[in-house]
Amino acid sequence: MVLQLTRPDTARDLDLGTETHGTGTGCADPDGAASLIERFRGAVSQTFGRADVDVIGQQRGLPPFVMRDVLAAEPMRAFLPERFGGFGDSLAPGQAVMEEAAYHSLALGLTMGISGGLFVQPVAKYADRSVAERILPQLAGRGSLGGLMITEPGYGTDALSMQTAWRREGEHYRVRGTKHWAGLSGWADYWLVMARPGKDGGDLGNGIDMFVCDQSDPEQQIELVERYPSLGLYGIPYGRNRVDVRVPLTHRLEGDRGGLRMMMDLLHRSRSSFAGNAVGFIHRMVDEAVAHCTERVVSGRQLLDYDQVRARIARLQGQWACASALSLWSSEHAGLSVDLSREAQSASSVKAVASDYLQESAQSLLQLVGAKGYALNHIAGRAVVDSRPFQIFEGSNDVLYAQVGAKLADQMRRAGTSNLREQLARDETTAAGADLAGAQLEINIDERPAQRRLVEIGAIATRVFTLTTVHTMGRRGFDQDHVSLAVAALREDVGALASRLHRSLAPEVSTGPIPSGAWRELMAPATGFAAARAATA
Repeated sequence: MVLQLTRPDTARDLDLGTETHGTGTGCADPDGAASLIERFRGAVSQTFGRADVDVIGQQRGLPPFVMRDVLAAEPMRAFLPERFGGFGDSLAPGQAVMEEAAYHSLALGLTMGISGGLFVQPVAKYADRSVAERILPQLAGRGSLGGLMITEPGYGTDALSMQTAWRREGEHYRVRGTKHWAGLSGWADYWLVMARPGKDGGDLGNGIDMFVCDQSDPEQQIELVERYPSLGLYGIPYGRNRVDVRVPLTHRLEGDRGGLRMMMDLLHRSRSSFAGNAVGFIHRMVDEAVAHCTERVVSGRQLLDYDQVRARIARLQGQWACASALSLWSSEHAGLSVDLSREAQSASSVKAVASDYLQESAQSLLQLVGAKGYALNHIAGRAVVDSRPFQIFEGSNDVLYAQVGAKLADQMRRAGTSNLREQLARDETTAAGADLAGAQLEINIDERPAQRRLVEIGAIATRVFTLTTVHTMGRRGFDQDHVSLAVAALREDVGALASRLHRSLAPEVSTGPIPSGAWRELMAPATGFAAARAATA
């Protein structure tokens, strides 16, 4: 078992050069990208190494000096394409920025992902050139941040039914509605707001459009009505926002496809980027776990000497390697020039596996640390609550698994097969993983599986996809000890999920009431409540 992960010299060890293996676009200036990542790494390490920074995770919002010092390293250039003075045609530089940030603060890593992946990249790709040239330099070199507003009260998973509407009024678009749970609420300098076209009579069209709002313009300001007391991620403000803005016609995003295709391209690229935060965060969980289990002595032995502890840390290290493989895959296949609107299977796989492992790694660290970790001012406690929302936002993992499973089941029907292994072996994104998973996948799937079965099938498919990425990474020379741990962790997941598919479906929900204290009526007559009742009768 590998016991320690050393912090990488990112500029030297990460492949930020011209892409040769995937369909994304490589970085045109690898030396410039490497220098940027090195500067960012130094800024984050220095900022979070200060003695007075311990309270960051316990207070709402990031202190001004943190954002000032971090943004001075110009991290948004990692997300900007070359034509705007950045290095973000490939996802590799942005993944590296999120990795470095998430090692120290998951909230900071997410802030980089929100501003870079959900604002900078779609604006660079789809905004009017004059708008992009005016706004993007503010984020690249002047410390501004951007965000994305999709979710509304009552319309979370059902986002396409959103009620925020737009209408053209002369030379402007009027956009009105309510948005909530947008990261950086009340903080971002710029917003992308999603809305549906309004019709006469108050009805809304089925399309989706996106509008750039500049908070420095009074007519484009979005009002934060209520700030939410979020359970974790204290460094990022969330809340309910009132949208009633007038934006110029040039502020509507335009592409060579409809707004829904743009939205899916945007979301799938963001989901593909989840691995960047996962690599840095899980790396921190491993380092904390190894350090604690080396220092902690129980019954005269280091915790690290106990078999169960070693098994837990080995799985942690395997999850880090899985996240690394997913990050490599995204860097090579999800570049800005690629249309990802139809790549739901791969994007959902990256997002779901990365976020599941984020949460599991935090739970493992807390289990290893014990009681003192169950505190807001301890990294283990903060990690648990900070990592949990990643399984929910940008698509709940249960929903994503069900969608992946439904797609796979449909492919199997059309191919005339019921064997899961046979179907996964046909797809180049899962073929190598299916070979590694082996006989565990010898499962016959019903023609019309129940929804809960689709969730399990989807979860298996995402692990097999990840096995393929690990296999690819291993063939390129990644540390073989970590590759072995990753394969073991994924095969363990596949085996557990496959065993559930072999079982009969669990009973349906009971419709009967739950009476208070029903179990007490079953106690032996001479004990407890029954004896007390008899004595007073």
